[in-house]
Amino acid sequence: MMPINRLTDYATLLMTHLAVEPQTPRRAVELTATIPLAFTTIRKLLQILARQGLLISRKGRHGGFLLARPPAEITLKQVVEAMEGPLALTTCCRSGAECALLEACLPKGHWMRLNGAINALLEETTLEDLLAPVSAKASPTY
Repeated sequence: MMPINRLTDYATLLMTHLAVEPQTPRRAVELTATIPLAFTTIRKLLQILARQGLLISRKGRHGGFLLARPPAEITLKQVVEAMEGPLALTTCCRSGAECALLEACLPKGHWMRLNGAINALLEETTLEDLLAPVSAKASPTY
């Protein structure tokens, strides 16, 4: 499930652009003017995100796509899971997953802890957060 795939990265980019003016419906062709992606890619992402309930599609002359909820109510975890399904660093982190190595797996608890921390961070990060610059305090140095 990791790393985040390219379409998920693009979906996050698209959702943040829609979050700038959350009440304004935007068409795929309009979004290509500000997001350097192919029209077909943007259209595909809009359709997936709408099917997953993160976007609303309005038809007609003043139609387009807009966020289904305010940016502060849509988490990065929701966007990622809409594109990829539940996140799991390893097989044992997946709900209901069976692993033949479970009995011998010493690091399992650590993988579970790390998986939980990543999921918690994704859950607490909203589209509204993604619109703000990252502060030096919040940004870890590696």
